[in-house]
Amino acid sequence: CLGTIESLTKDECRLKLSDIKPAHPQWFNLVVGISRPQTTKKVLEHATTFGARKIHFFKAALSEKSYLDSKVFESDEAFEYLLAGLSQSAIYGSIPELKTDKYNPADSYTDTPQKFILDLNATENFLDLRSSINFDTPVTLAIGPERGFISEDIARFHQAGFKSVKISSSILRVEHAIYSAVSQLELIRGRY
Repeated sequence: CLGTIESLTKDECRLKLSDIKPAHPQWFNLVVGISRPQTTKKVLEHATTFGARKIHFFKAALSEKSYLDSKVFESDEAFEYLLAGLSQSAIYGSIPELKTDKYNPADSYTDTPQKFILDLNATENFLDLRSSINFDTPVTLAIGPERGFISEDIARFHQAGFKSVKISSSILRVEHAIYSAVSQLELIRGRY
């Protein structure tokens, strides 16, 4: 909502608030191979700004196992990054669910509709698939860790029904891959 200062003193600020606009529902989930804590902080903050409903980190084959023990996953610290992301959002109003896993969680997404894995070897992109994406249902994106997915990681996601998509011919940093994929989907979605 918007506010107008009606009076301001040393001890008090009186505001007149306009009608409160309801927040938009968050519209996507991330399944991310665990990366360095600095990268993880960026993912937490910026994915929240973009409208993430759930952020699920896991140890992919090429992830450094110790990253799952990072202080960033302690509830207070993670909450700070999620809250910072939410404060930058003009339209979303909820903190996303945060989950970590020691193993590839692809099987737990078998019944989830609209799921994609970012894959440099894919032959289709989001524009190719735009007519089949229903933005009234959340989209789930799987993104590799800093050293990428190995073929076994990708095969496991494919077995769970994830469709490979290519968002760039370049190898992108984890956080840049997320920003690029979500931005491409936002453009197709037409609601931002």
